[in-house]
Amino acid sequence: MVRLTLHRLFVTCSFVAFGLVACGGPSAPAPQSASPSPPPAVPVPPAAPSGATRSAPAAARKPPDAAAIYARLESGLVHCYELGKKATPEMTDGKLTLNASIDATGKTTCVIPSDHTGLTQDVEDCMSARFAAENFDEGTPWSAVVPIVLRGGVLRRGENAPDTAVIDSVETVRMPDAFEALEALEPALQACIRSADRSGGVHGLLVGARVGADGRPQCALASSTGPLPASVGECASGVLRAAKFPPPKRGSGIVLVPINVVGTK
Repeated sequence: MVRLTLHRLFVTCSFVAFGLVACGGPSAPAPQSASPSPPPAVPVPPAAPSGATRSAPAAARKPPDAAAIYARLESGLVHCYELGKKATPEMTDGKLTLNASIDATGKTTCVIPSDHTGLTQDVEDCMSARFAAENFDEGTPWSAVVPIVLRGGVLRRGENAPDTAVIDSVETVRMPDAFEALEALEPALQACIRSADRSGGVHGLLVGARVGADGRPQCALASSTGPLPASVGECASGVLRAAKFPPPKRGSGIVLVPINVVGTK
């Protein structure tokens, strides 16, 4: 069995297997990390040189884990936070997960932040840009999930959520009118995850896209902390990549579609 459930973030609606079960009145808007006026541009610290050489055969390399990636990004991420804290001194606690896709050449092609609270939008944008500037060794395409936690003004790597966590609330950033477009994508996403039946177990799959001023995705990705067929992730991210959304209110927007996939062998 495969179940994909999507819930509107600002209106209390429940969907099961894409059927509308119940819908209540509008709820209070969720807090937005972005400020009403555009935040000042935050300089992005330069990418650190790659710690690994490119002389070894690509087939022999394994993608770095979250700890190794965080170690490479840490100085830049801390720099982003310190710059943001000058404008917002009360920002001492928060969290953020950076989801990224890396192609076969080692280039980071897309970075989508999720699970973010307590950090200002300019800090989130700066951290995302820092990851996007990183290059890795050549090899097969892969994805990364790097959780970050801020406690008492100290930044550190967080822990990945377990695969069994239920994550099913659609979220948008600077795109309050995107939900209808996301609803229209549900049948295609359902078709993508149907093949996950053969993988067994429970998997949390996050599909996200960064949307340009014209409503077209600039990039899209699918990430998971547990095993999931590569074809499923590529299919799901491709659905968002080919979509057309209402333009963001300003700048670039983000759409996040966490999917609860329940598979049986």
